[in-house]
Amino acid sequence: MKQINFISSVFIFLVAISCSTNDTITINPIVGTWKPIKESGFAANGSPEVFEKTPCEQTSRFTFATNGNFTYTEFDDDEGGGCVPDESYILDGTWVKLTTGRYEFSFTYFNSNTQQSESDSQIPDKVTFLNDNTTMRIIEQEDEGESYLELVRVN
Repeated sequence: MKQINFISSVFIFLVAISCSTNDTITINPIVGTWKPIKESGFAANGSPEVFEKTPCEQTSRFTFATNGNFTYTEFDDDEGGGCVPDESYILDGTWVKLTTGRYEFSFTYFNSNTQQSESDSQIPDKVTFLNDNTTMRIIEQEDEGESYLELVRVN
């Protein structure tokens, strides 16, 4: 009997969806899992620098969920030549797209070595999506120009 109720519920749900208007559901392009591939900044003399992430660092992941939560898992090159998760701190938080089109990230760092946490909030100057939303740049304006973190969609 439970199976019949479940099948009936699924059927009603599918009929309701198929009978709805032709409005398309737009998922925010930030939703998904991203790996960092490069970072740009400026040297002390003001000249631009771009740092490609190592294959190990590219194992790190930002995951942005549709419910407005995100997590970050970082991997570092081990001195012995391996790739290890950086468990010294944990980063998670929330994201929201503001009416201005900018994103706000609120997050908490937890340092497992000191057992202390710190909360912060940040609104980058720009978040852009390139290559059919498969590349994301989180951009900050500096006196010297733009610095950014570039990520590529994993899924």
